[in-house]
Amino acid sequence: MGKLGGLDKKAFVTHVDDVEWKEVGDGLRIKELLCEKTAGKTEFYFGVAELEAGKDIPLHRYNLAHCNYILEGEVWARLGRQRFQLEAEASNYFSIGVPHAYEASGKNGVRFLYCFATDNEIGENIKCEPVAEEVARAYYQPNCPTDLMNPSGAGGSRWAAAGDADPYIMVEAAQGSRSQFFTSTFDEGKGCKEFWWGRCITKPNCRYTPHFHEQPEIFYILSGHGTMYGGSEIFQVTPGSLFYAPKNCMHGMVNDGNDTLLALYACNLEVAGSSYNREEIADVPIVAPADRTNLMLSKV
Repeated sequence: MGKLGGLDKKAFVTHVDDVEWKEVGDGLRIKELLCEKTAGKTEFYFGVAELEAGKDIPLHRYNLAHCNYILEGEVWARLGRQRFQLEAEASNYFSIGVPHAYEASGKNGVRFLYCFATDNEIGENIKCEPVAEEVARAYYQPNCPTDLMNPSGAGGSRWAAAGDADPYIMVEAAQGSRSQFFTSTFDEGKGCKEFWWGRCITKPNCRYTPHFHEQPEIFYILSGHGTMYGGSEIFQVTPGSLFYAPKNCMHGMVNDGNDTLLALYACNLEVAGSSYNREEIADVPIVAPADRTNLMLSKV
């Protein structure tokens, strides 16, 4: 038998503590976890941002679509003439060219993850331009995951959602209640053409079967710790770890801890689309690295 598919691709792993802050605006700073500078050309521009209390990101628009996930604090998220106050675990999606703004509303500011889709002709050449108030007030996009005139069909246009807005769906039931679950906050059916975006849970003593698919994918560990597979390598991940699997790169995870392993995930759909052809690699041994002193780069 030849080499197993997906093992010839290399994953990229880093941790938020290993990246320096970069001041990018009045009261706004970021950590670039996944970008051309750190990992070469990929399908994502991903990082962590902090906006100080009382500060805002004025009305603007980008030439790329992006999603945000609130880690801590509160923020008024505005899209056109509509705005919502988002708290921890909430997400929002801004499509290409839409007028939007952020205003930190909590007493301690807001910390959030950002992710731009870059698998297109623009790449990481991100351009931001200011938007006048009258232009923003003229734009309205209903925040509804389905078409109100056809609730059973697709065609929604959700752009913001609380963390508990969607149920967890079981993905792998081979181990009964100790299974892999995920939520789908944004996807094609909800009006997001560039991403699958949501959270996934891996319970203790449970694995997410190693597999690969056309869509490149990232995971950001929110809580818990475990083992992740990427290509022919094995990594230990902890809260703040960012894991990137390029297209057709074998990846999977094992929760070898005592607590639930919770991660944010994002798949880029710009080139591969939403047709999900998953190839499992069931004969990859599930073995945690014996040396756990280096929690980021332990390898077998």
